[in-house]
Amino acid sequence: MAYDGVTLYHLIEEFKPLLIGGRIRKIYQPELDEIRLLVNHGNQKHHLLLSANTGNPRAYLTEKMKENPSAPPSFCMVLRKYILNGTIVAITQHETDRVMELSISSKNDFNETVVRKLLVEIMGRNSNIILVDESMKILDSMKKVGSTSSRYRQILPGRDYVYPPENNRHGFTGIDEKHFYELLTNHRNLSVEKFFIQAFLGISPNIAKEIAFRSGVDPHSNGSDLTKKQTQFLYAGFAQVVNEIEQHAVPVILYLGRKMVDFSTVDLHYLRADHRSETYPSISKMLEAYYFKRDKALRFKTRAANLSQQLDLLVKKNIKKLANLQQDVEASHKSEKFKLYGDLITANIYAIQKGQEIATLINYYDPDCQTLDIPLKVNRTPAQNAQHYYKKYNKSKIALKHLVGYILETEEKVYYLESLVNSLNQSTELAELDEIRHEFLHSEFNKKALSKEDKKKQVPSKPLHYISSEGFHIFVGKNNYQNDFISTKMGKNEDCWLHVKDAPGSHVLIVAGGRFITEKTLLEAGNLAAWYSKSKGSSNVAVDYLEFRYLKKPSKAKPGMVIFTHQNTMYVTPTQEAIESMDVFVDSV
Repeated sequence: MAYDGVTLYHLIEEFKPLLIGGRIRKIYQPELDEIRLLVNHGNQKHHLLLSANTGNPRAYLTEKMKENPSAPPSFCMVLRKYILNGTIVAITQHETDRVMELSISSKNDFNETVVRKLLVEIMGRNSNIILVDESMKILDSMKKVGSTSSRYRQILPGRDYVYPPENNRHGFTGIDEKHFYELLTNHRNLSVEKFFIQAFLGISPNIAKEIAFRSGVDPHSNGSDLTKKQTQFLYAGFAQVVNEIEQHAVPVILYLGRKMVDFSTVDLHYLRADHRSETYPSISKMLEAYYFKRDKALRFKTRAANLSQQLDLLVKKNIKKLANLQQDVEASHKSEKFKLYGDLITANIYAIQKGQEIATLINYYDPDCQTLDIPLKVNRTPAQNAQHYYKKYNKSKIALKHLVGYILETEEKVYYLESLVNSLNQSTELAELDEIRHEFLHSEFNKKALSKEDKKKQVPSKPLHYISSEGFHIFVGKNNYQNDFISTKMGKNEDCWLHVKDAPGSHVLIVAGGRFITEKTLLEAGNLAAWYSKSKGSSNVAVDYLEFRYLKKPSKAKPGMVIFTHQNTMYVTPTQEAIESMDVFVDSV
């Protein structure tokens, strides 16, 4: 969900008792697009985060600190000059738009009390933090906007501050039924969802869909197609949602399965069926948790991108090499014709003259005794031509022996690299990513020298821990180090070990605990083995399962590489619903 006017409306209501009357004791700028204000209010200290980041603009009270630069940026110095030790006297929202105004009382150069405003515009790539004086003249801003960037609105010191364009939109509070119908008529050519977004300030697509849902109206239906009763229902839904916004906030983070997808301060009925919500005691805590998880995911994605690119290149390189080797094998299999040419030339050696380009000879090995045209070197005798073909034949035979070994070696490399790719696709934590990177750096594929940090022994992360519907503990390795831990240190002879057949994937262990492992639990574990593998999206995936006693890790084998015997095979079709229905404990072992 975008950080919309509704979220800001609720956040300001949360800020008022905590910050109004508070004194700004410290001002920091840890990032070029982020300001931190330490506000003392009574006996309490609050850290107010204000960010104009293009991707994640936001404002909330934070408990997570950042390291500050040794030399503060110029905007930070300006803020310290004008509002440090000032008192926050008011916090307002411009209309219901995404503009927050902090009114701060402080002294000017003549020791007179003046009220300046710190304006926080939370508007995507146009987000900004602007300091203005009592006459709304700009003192400074985090981002400067000149006439080349905007003709309507320049944000430069000395200019009069102009609010972001409203485009004939209205605040969503104080709208009576008559005014609502007028706005709906003026936007009758738009869909219901777009009407709410374009007619009202601060309403996001989620809120628009929620109003339509509560009204029983399709959000994609055209305004001009609505009946009188539907327009009445639409206003009733709008009034109900606005009333809830004005009464209280419901700060929640929304999940689709286990994936965090959104946040909201309104109870979104239309998402209840397929989304799970996690409630927070305050909007600031909700926003901090959301952006912390989001930033963590972005950091993970950034750090994983380079390793992913390297692995993809190596996989493609070795697959191409394997294809070339297999072509060489096919060519070597055709070498039998060279022996045939040598035999036929030898059998007809006195019938062939030096200088011939082609010898047309009867093929005695052919039941029909068909003739065969054999190319000859004109500068060689018949005997030398025969020897030439024998040498080519022998060379191909020797090459074939080596090619078989090269193919096996390359297939092992491809399998191992694909196992790293599979681990990377399954990892969700930075610790797991570090393990995969550590394994790659210590593998034969890394040609760079290891740093002191890279040489350090990796602290092992923990495998996934599921509980089957019958209470059995099931462990799933998400990378080769975790797989090694499961397959060499966790299991006992009575336990059951599973792995997808002939494809890279997770090692899965069912802990028997003195009980007989049932077919139902075995199928659940088989689904896990198939889901956490390269065959995740396939149907009828073959999964091998066996008693742990028949599992062995060869000496000097790569991480995650094992051999086994006495296996049976089941066939499963893994689904996300089946996996998510199982209880999971990530940090246990």
